[in-house]
Amino acid sequence: MQKFLIPLLLGAQICLAITIVTNVPNVEVRLGSILLAVTDRNGVAEIDVSLPATLTFVKPGYISKSILLQDSEKSHFINLIAASNLQIFTEPSGATVWIDGKQVGSTPIDLQLEPKDYEIVLQKEGFCRVKRSVALQPHEKKKLQIVLAKTPTVHINSNPPSRVWANGSYLGETPLSVELPAGEYSFKLEANDFFTSVEKVQISLDEEQYLEFSLTPSARLLVQASPPHAIVSLDGESKRQPASFDNLSLGEKIITVKAAGYEEKIMKVELKQGMNYVYVPLEPKLNRLNVIAPAEAMIFVDGKSVGRGPTSVKLSQGVHLVEARLGEKRWMGLIDLSKDEKIDVDFNVATILLLGDRKTIYTVEGVTQRPPALIYLPEGFHTIRIGERERTIEFLAGKLYTFSPEGIAYLCIFSDAVVECQVDNEFVGLSPVLFYPVKPGVRKVGTVGWERETMAEPSKVVYIRIGGD
Repeated sequence: MQKFLIPLLLGAQICLAITIVTNVPNVEVRLGSILLAVTDRNGVAEIDVSLPATLTFVKPGYISKSILLQDSEKSHFINLIAASNLQIFTEPSGATVWIDGKQVGSTPIDLQLEPKDYEIVLQKEGFCRVKRSVALQPHEKKKLQIVLAKTPTVHINSNPPSRVWANGSYLGETPLSVELPAGEYSFKLEANDFFTSVEKVQISLDEEQYLEFSLTPSARLLVQASPPHAIVSLDGESKRQPASFDNLSLGEKIITVKAAGYEEKIMKVELKQGMNYVYVPLEPKLNRLNVIAPAEAMIFVDGKSVGRGPTSVKLSQGVHLVEARLGEKRWMGLIDLSKDEKIDVDFNVATILLLGDRKTIYTVEGVTQRPPALIYLPEGFHTIRIGERERTIEFLAGKLYTFSPEGIAYLCIFSDAVVECQVDNEFVGLSPVLFYPVKPGVRKVGTVGWERETMAEPSKVVYIRIGGD
């Protein structure tokens, strides 16, 4: 039985004559550490080898290649790829090196690589991560010398060029490059005629980072209207004119313009990027007032004569002062045209005009009255109390009686259109302004584009028509 053992063992490994052909000459053929042959100038070598066997093919300047031979083929073609050399140095050294996601060592490092494109990442604790793309050609020797930075450089660009803030700190105007420690940032970008952009961005440890922002175009709108006290409303926001609205989206908008005494106007505006200007003139809103009066009675409205006897006149909406005179008889009344359109003149009663300031309180026949007020009393004796003083007076029909505390003067300011009125440069209301209390003396009365001085005497009423002499 033992005489058959040796032939069986010899049959486990077959020694064959094999032809090796390489694409380049002078390639070493090795079996482990044993040099079996070197291909000639034609890249051919004949070797005897027992199969299976792992052969390694080596030539300086080329990527070594190993193959497992386990079949009985007599010829094998081996294609070697020309190598590239890459050296990487960093300052400081000791940075870990990844090539195409695989850790290969730390700097300084000298690598033989297959010629192609590589993504290289360098990382060292306390320093920024560095990313580089490297394209290697056959037989090329390339050296990377990199200084590691401790703070990332962030390149910021925007469309359009914009002013930039990071976490509230102004950085400058794009395009710009700044050093920012890694972390979360709130970037705000502003540019004229564009909406402000606010975005949160995470700055990583990468050595260089690029941020791109795009702002949305916006519009501005300036509305001027006549009269000056007009109010402009847009998207629920109301402003006195000239009314300026910023940061509006482009396209169609609806604006509403209102002013006391004028017709409201609603209009569409097509907004384009940048400043848009609109002028809106309002038409006076007129109501008809019918004054019912005896024939031959002279009728005055807001201090202006409007006719005799029954009279009809158009006026702006609001409160107006109506007076009637017939010989020695006199009557005065107030009418609010937003509520009524007719007023009756009655010379059969006494007209009582009660004037004063906010502190003044009248009591007439037990009824409290606050000035300015017009009341009517039948002819006869009536008791009037002003503060702590009380008087009983005989009142005659068709007469006008005026009561006023001492030391106060009064202004009635009229105009043909509703305008803002000022006394001593202080806004006092829209015309007509009736029985406005002032300190006696020279008072300055005016509106936009008009002004005059007038003497106000104690306990007397001065009638002023804007635009008049």
